[in-house]
Amino acid sequence: MTTVPLRVSSPCFRDQAMAQWDCDEAAYRRRVFWRSIPRVSLPLAALVWLVRRQYFARDFELIHELGQTRDATEFHYLVEQFRDEAIRTGGWGRNLLRLRVSGRRLRRLRWELR
Repeated sequence: MTTVPLRVSSPCFRDQAMAQWDCDEAAYRRRVFWRSIPRVSLPLAALVWLVRRQYFARDFELIHELGQTRDATEFHYLVEQFRDEAIRTGGWGRNLLRLRVSGRRLRRLRWELR
C-alpha cells in the first residue's frame, strides 16, 4: 500500500498576521487598516473614522476577505478587484483624497508577513 504524503497548507494571511503581531482578530483588522491607509491621507482618515466609521466598511470587508487568502495570487486578485471597484464607484473621497486602503501598501504588508 502506498501512502500519499499530505500537503501542508500554509496559514492564511490573518493567521500569519495575528501570530506575528500577537493580537486578536479585532486588533488585526485595525492594524491592517491603519497600516494600509496612504500616509498623506492619515489625518483626514482619522477624522472621518471618528465621525463616520461606516465610510470604511468596504475597506474592512476587503481586509476580512484578504485575511482568508492562503496564496499571493488570490491576495493580488482581490486587491486588484477592489482597486477596479474603487475607480468605478469610489467617488472623489476614495479616489482624489485617497480615503481608502492602498493596494500597494496591502501587498507590501503581505510581503513583510511571509
